[in-house]
Amino acid sequence: DYIRKVKAFYRKDESDPRAFIVDELSEETIIRWEEFYDSVIQDRTARSIKVAYLSGPNPENDLTEMTDMGLLPENIWAFESDAKIYNEAVISALSSKFPFIKLIKANVGDFFEVSPQKFDLIYLDFCGPLPSKKAGQKTLKAITSILKYHALSPLGVMITNVSLPSKEQNANEHKNIVNLVASYLYPKSTLESNNPEWNCTDGAISEGYSLDEWHKKVECEIEDFYGQYITRLLVDLISVISPYDNFTSSHSLYKNMFKISNYNDLTK
Repeated sequence: DYIRKVKAFYRKDESDPRAFIVDELSEETIIRWEEFYDSVIQDRTARSIKVAYLSGPNPENDLTEMTDMGLLPENIWAFESDAKIYNEAVISALSSKFPFIKLIKANVGDFFEVSPQKFDLIYLDFCGPLPSKKAGQKTLKAITSILKYHALSPLGVMITNVSLPSKEQNANEHKNIVNLVASYLYPKSTLESNNPEWNCTDGAISEGYSLDEWHKKVECEIEDFYGQYITRLLVDLISVISPYDNFTSSHSLYKNMFKISNYNDLTK
């Protein structure tokens, strides 16, 4: 009933011009949308949900939590790319009550490149930042592979957890993260305000910050802005970057939709 709730919300204030717009949304149209939605999504229960997650040395810990919520262990896939940790995970799983767990020795992003599997929930509990230079922490590559190869089912959910290295842990990496976050968020027209009633405020440029001033602010409040950066990067990856990257000039749909013969002309 989401569409009905949206319509009811905007009709509360008759002076809001959107109230007149939603009145154009007829009951017949809403019913047609609801029928289409049901045909695509269908009823889901915990037993029908398919999950992928990063294993670590003790995959049965997360597996126990998920099965306690009603998920079938046969629908749960665990991934581990580190050979040593994978061996530990196998031993741990075989001695648990889940010896039949699907434990895949591969980077989760590499797996999606060759497998047609789709998941309702993908949980990526990374040990590194986003992005990460370390070979074993291909955080950005894993996320882009999920999007590029359509590993999520309709209305699927991707949950990410990444780290923020402190100055004490790695001063150079911390500095690079600050520079990246400040540069990425600076041109955004809106940012999060941390106001529970309206979590939105004008961006840095609208607020009159120079790039240097903004960089200093981000550096002082990096924990907050790093979280905003992660959110905005994921949104941009899903809605803009990944679709654009997949839509090359050689594709027939590209040629049918655009009259630009040279792909490089788009950047002019």
